[in-house]
Amino acid sequence: MYYRFISAFCIAFFIAINSIAAVNGQSTDSLLYLLNHNLVKDDVNKYRLLCEIASNSANADTILKYSEQAIKLAEKLNKNPAQATALKGVGYLNSGVLVSALESFMKAANYYKADHNDIGLAAVYLYISEAYNLQENHDNESYYLKNAIEIYRKEKDSINLASALHNLGYAKYNMGQYDTALILFSKTSEIYNRLGYLTRYAYCLGNSGLVYSRKLEFGKAEDHLLRAIEILTKQGDEYAVTQYMIEYAGILQHKGEIRKAIDYATRCFGYATKNSILEFERDAAYRLAQLYQVSGRYDSAYHYQSLYIIANDSIKSDKNIQKMADLRTEFEVAKKQAEVDVLQKKKVIQLIAIGGLTLILLLAMGLILLYYYSLKRSQKLTAALDERRLLLEKQGTELKEQNDRIIKANEELKQLYEITNNQKDEIISSILYAQRIQSAVLPQEAYITELLNENFILYKPKDIVSGDFYWIKQVKHYIILASADCTGHGVPAAFMSMLGISLLNEIVQRREITQANQVLNELRKQIKHSLRQTGKREESRDGIDIALCVIDSEKNIMQYSGANNPLYLISNKNGEPVFKEIEADPMPVGVHFSSDKPFTNHEIRLEIGDIFYIFSDGFIDQIGGSNNSRFGTPKFKKLLSEIHDQPMYEQKAILEQTLKEWMGGHPQRDDILVIGARV
Repeated sequence: MYYRFISAFCIAFFIAINSIAAVNGQSTDSLLYLLNHNLVKDDVNKYRLLCEIASNSANADTILKYSEQAIKLAEKLNKNPAQATALKGVGYLNSGVLVSALESFMKAANYYKADHNDIGLAAVYLYISEAYNLQENHDNESYYLKNAIEIYRKEKDSINLASALHNLGYAKYNMGQYDTALILFSKTSEIYNRLGYLTRYAYCLGNSGLVYSRKLEFGKAEDHLLRAIEILTKQGDEYAVTQYMIEYAGILQHKGEIRKAIDYATRCFGYATKNSILEFERDAAYRLAQLYQVSGRYDSAYHYQSLYIIANDSIKSDKNIQKMADLRTEFEVAKKQAEVDVLQKKKVIQLIAIGGLTLILLLAMGLILLYYYSLKRSQKLTAALDERRLLLEKQGTELKEQNDRIIKANEELKQLYEITNNQKDEIISSILYAQRIQSAVLPQEAYITELLNENFILYKPKDIVSGDFYWIKQVKHYIILASADCTGHGVPAAFMSMLGISLLNEIVQRREITQANQVLNELRKQIKHSLRQTGKREESRDGIDIALCVIDSEKNIMQYSGANNPLYLISNKNGEPVFKEIEADPMPVGVHFSSDKPFTNHEIRLEIGDIFYIFSDGFIDQIGGSNNSRFGTPKFKKLLSEIHDQPMYEQKAILEQTLKEWMGGHPQRDDILVIGARV
């Protein structure tokens, strides 16, 4: 745990800039009184009043409400809405909606650039870095902190420069650059000590002590931690004291001062329990379990080891639940597949029985007609043909018996139809259950957003279950994303998609293969093995079309490899969008005449703001329009080029509306999957 600072100027700037002399310094209630009683008539001053209300509030909903009103008023006045837009970002940041916060901050930065307002721009840069820190994207965090530092040095603003330098040290620590972090903390502590900011000076000391401890320089670590603990104890900051004491107890254990280490660790555990800080409670319990074990007090060691396990399990419960869900999903899929196979066999038997009974019914109807005409003919015969009449009566008796048998068969046929309908309902119910299983296997939206800051997924199965699927995993600093289209659609294709997801988990997550074309080469090998494909004519030709991206979050490089499915990339060059298509290899992942040819690996240097799209062929192949034609690739590219600068959730809405209007009354032709992500 480290201690970060939002620059004092980031708050003061939004309060002070362009404030109204008549209301400056008043409370939020006083400002709201002026607004609600319409005491500020001029729209320009009303805009400033709305901004000041948002600036003075700590409530996220209040900030969002009045900053949005200010933005609309700025549009009416044809005024640069930089201040209101930045405040809207603060509201989203306080409410934890990081994607929307970044979107607002980026807009505000552009407004300040257009207005040549470096002071406002630096404040927004600090907020952007804070959003990226919460996303643990430390590369982007460092980039914007450096931009802010450059401005504050130019403006000779010592306080805000110290805050930005300290936060940059925090980012460098998270990136493992300990020496750089120490230099930055040292510079920051000098500034805060000179200006008399005692608490922040103590944080710099404590953070430096934590870094020295990671570097195994325990003498320096002890000196810095004790000085920080002394200052912060006087300030009553139990949260920071707890963190630093836990680290100091570890140093004492390393020095062999076990009794003193137990004393500090026990105080830490008390602070953590009192303040309900579960992470610190876990760390302190772990330290005490080690210390009591070393000192031979095994009962106490067992007690604190138990407390450690309880706290650790509570922290990691979400991950454990997910693992259990994965295991249950695999079991349920196998079980349902067996049930569907049995139902399909029963359906074939039922169809044969229905066909046989239908044939019997037709024969019976023919016999009835024959009986009718025979009876009519018998009425025309003379009484002299008694012998013939007796014969006909005998035939009539036989036909009546046959008619009874036909009526009985008809009743049995009705019962069979009812049984068939019930079994049909059971099959549909099983497929709906399979849909829930397939949905559980697909990545959750929260997990995708955690790995990809801005994204959308347009996913529309043709039938209840889908042969299209999307998949994402993180291995070390690599983020692997795929969109795939299995042969066909419906239940058979859904089974193929489950096989694809399972094999990707094995190849990437368990074997940690992270080169894009190697993933596809191995996936093809495993599919051919699983489906026993050797290339013979009578064998299954099932396969997968796929676009797979591997993003190196440290180097901002993306690998792409594709089987029939390309990748579209839109970059900004000199203020103009540049559309680029990276073509896929013209072969599927499966048996093919080019099966021995390896897939191509493309490397792409990414820049912040770049957008890429991967997709199946469902959207492009959809029939519709006035000419009943395919939507087509050219029209799809043009649509993406027109909407690429919109927020990702709006892009998804536009794609859905465009598809709906294009289809009109036409049915959906295939499964549809489109994935977009902004770097």
